[in-house]
Amino acid sequence: MAPPVQRFAVVRWPLLAALLPLLPLLVLLLTLLLPRERQMLSLVGDGPVESQPFHLQDGWLGSPRLDLRAELPPNSSLLLDVDLLDAAGQPVLQLSKEGWRELGTWSEEGESGTYDEQDDALTLNLRPRVGGSYRLRLQNQDLLGVAGVPLSDPLLIRLSVENHSVDRPLLLITALVAAVLVVMLWRAVYGDCRLRFHRRFDEATGSERLILGGPGLLRLRVEARYEEPSHHPAGTGAPPDGLTLELRLTDALGRALLQERQPLKLRHVEGSDDACWTVSARWHLRLDEPRSVRVRVELPPTLAGGGLELEWLDLLVEDGVVTPWPINVSALAPLPTTPLASALPEP
Repeated sequence: MAPPVQRFAVVRWPLLAALLPLLPLLVLLLTLLLPRERQMLSLVGDGPVESQPFHLQDGWLGSPRLDLRAELPPNSSLLLDVDLLDAAGQPVLQLSKEGWRELGTWSEEGESGTYDEQDDALTLNLRPRVGGSYRLRLQNQDLLGVAGVPLSDPLLIRLSVENHSVDRPLLLITALVAAVLVVMLWRAVYGDCRLRFHRRFDEATGSERLILGGPGLLRLRVEARYEEPSHHPAGTGAPPDGLTLELRLTDALGRALLQERQPLKLRHVEGSDDACWTVSARWHLRLDEPRSVRVRVELPPTLAGGGLELEWLDLLVEDGVVTPWPINVSALAPLPTTPLASALPEP
């Protein structure tokens, strides 16, 4: 009968590091959900046009930002004066913006297409000393078409006002770097186990004596592969759904520490050359102190009446394993409390 299964204390504090890449993403999501104010301005001729009043306030999240985008006609250029006015109508910021748009066709090596290139946007990131009501005053100085001909068409300007803008590419890069650091931390904590033994056997039985123990868990992993023989014997049947794996751990004196018979599911794998069948199993064991242990695993050498033959058996043994989640741990038989000298018969 298999020893009782117990729960092993896990190390969960590195899981909290997953919050680090979420913080910049949360800030980015919050700024996207905050409301924005949008206006449409129409400039006719060369007279100035003022926008509706809007509120600017430098807060704890991001900074105010103004986005201007002109709807330029094809093959045109623009010189736009922009003044930011405070509540009293006094300019607090003045600048000029040159814009252009070019629309045409291209051809190269028998291929052709169209292109539409333009520079029609203006972004202002502000840090107002005093929050309050502001307006924009826009004036079209030159709106020229092909060959420098002035255009009299109305010029539409889209205005977007955002009080909590952030550097989105910087936040995304910060989240990516934080995620890489979290993965490195998890590998350092959960992947820092000691490889004690790893060998592939050509027989149906694998056995090795090892010195195991110390802090953490002992992990055993068994993988095997079955293939069809080159010459099928007569009377072979269909491959079974599963098989039974035998695991036995003994101490230095040959006393059984763990003995289990575990049923495994046989998986069919279609390959490019031929088909095969594989099985795999994993155990987590607990050793409180270093001990000399012999690990022995055994599988059936043939299946389906000789229709399948074991190609290889792979055994991996690691100790010092740390897990982030609760797992089932198989308990080993305790060491005998009777001293060995008193247990031996007198001559």
